[in-house]
Order: sequence, then C-alpha cells, then structure tokens
Amino acid sequence: MSAVTDAGAEREIDLGRWKQAAAERWWLVAAGLVAGVIVGAVYSLSGGSVWQASVLIAPGQAFSPNGSPVLVYQSSPRNINDIATSESALERVARKAHLPVSDLRGHVSTQSLSTGLGSSASRGSNLIRITVRLHKPKRAEDAANALGQVVIADTTSQYVRSSIRTYQSKIASYTRQLASNSRLIDQYNKTLTTAQLAPFDKLILVNQVDNTLLRQGNLNDKISATQQQLTLAQNVEITQLVSGAAATKTTARSRRNSILVGALIGLIVGAIAAIVADARAHRS
Repeated sequence: MSAVTDAGAEREIDLGRWKQAAAERWWLVAAGLVAGVIVGAVYSLSGGSVWQASVLIAPGQAFSPNGSPVLVYQSSPRNINDIATSESALERVARKAHLPVSDLRGHVSTQSLSTGLGSSASRGSNLIRITVRLHKPKRAEDAANALGQVVIADTTSQYVRSSIRTYQSKIASYTRQLASNSRLIDQYNKTLTTAQLAPFDKLILVNQVDNTLLRQGNLNDKISATQQQLTLAQNVEITQLVSGAAATKTTARSRRNSILVGALIGLIVGAIAAIVADARAHRS
C-alpha cells in the first residue's frame, strides 16, 4: 500500500517540478511557440496555390397543405454535405465539367452559414456554401456550379415535385374553365343585343350573365391563389441557388490550421526543452 502511495506522490512531485520548470524557463516555452507559429505559416505556403470556387444555396423549406413547415431530411445541412461529397454526385459533376472525377475527390467541402433569420430549427434560416478547390479557375467554377445544380436536384423531395404538378394541373384546369366561361358570356351578350326576347326571357338571360360573371370572378380568384402556392413551391420549397461560383486564388493548405498545429507543436517542444534544461541544472 505504501509503495502505491509513494508512486502517486512521486508522480505529483514530477508534475509539479515540470510545471515549475516551464514557469521558470518561460522564454523557452515562448520561443517554441513563436517558432512553431513561424514554421506553420511557412509550411502553409509550401503547398503552392490553388483556385477555389464556391456557390451559395438556400435549402428548400417544404410546407404542409395547411401552411405549416415540414422538416425533411433532404434539405438538412448534413444531407447536403453527404450529397455534395458523394461519389455519385462527383461522377455527375465530373461529366458536366469535363474533368476526371479523381480531381474532385477530397477537394469538395460544405459550410453551413446562419443568416440570423427565423428559428434555429428552420431550414430557411441557413445558407450552405459549397466549395471546390482545383488547380485551374475555370474548372473550379464549372465544377462548383454543376455541383450546386446536382444538390438542388437531389434535395427536391417527391412531395414538393408532386405539389408543383398538382398546382400546375389546377391552374391549367381553371384556365380552360375560364376560357369556356368567357365564350359563354360573349354568347349571352350577343343574344341580348341581337335577339328579340320577351321581357321574362330577357330577365332570365340577364340573370344567367350575372351568374356566369360571378363564376368568372371565382375562377380568377382560384387561379391567383393557386399561382401563389405554385410560386411558393418553386421559390421556397425547392433549394435555390443564391450566388454562382467565382474562382479566387488561395493556398493549397489552410494557413489557419497550419499555424495552429505549428503553435501547438512548438509549445510542446518548448515545454520539453524547459523541463530538460531544469533537469540538467539540478544534476550539475
């Protein structure tokens, strides 16, 4: 039992001695940190330059028939990332952009951006940036734009597609009924102006015209309401391309990550140097 206690006490003493050594020789730790930052920055520049192009998309927000939001997985940031980096999407993009699919693997990333609008649960409160990094600017732009279109197609649910077809069918039906109704009104008016009608028959025909005009107004209202629903589905429920790709030159390696990793390694090396220097000082 005493052996275990002694070992624990010895470890505590060693840790305390190491902390004291790092504090007393802080300039070694600071020098290691600074050296690590410098090495990390230099390393980030050693990878050469590439071109990155990004598209910004707004995920679609589906709505139920009563107007309440419907949360669907297709429009979630996680699914969009899965689609954008999937082998199937990369193959389709490679064909559209006329480049080898191997150039795209590992060079596509997504980032979720909060617009600050709506609740955190709302898909409409997020924008997604899809970025492609390649060695030629035109290829990066073409690939990013093609990838945006692939994501838009793959995130449009069958529910939304079916709703759009239903609205379009309703508008076409109402339009045909409106055209037939207009022809009927023209016939009634022609009869009223040309035919010799008895007063009672004329009264009946005028009443028919009024009813037909009322139906015409109802059809126009239905067309207007359905057109609004169709516009909502096409511009909100379907993922939208907010901005197209424009290539910019950047370093092949992330400068921020390289500096952070270099700083951490330099800090560790500096602390080890301080501990070793302290141990040698105690021996001499």
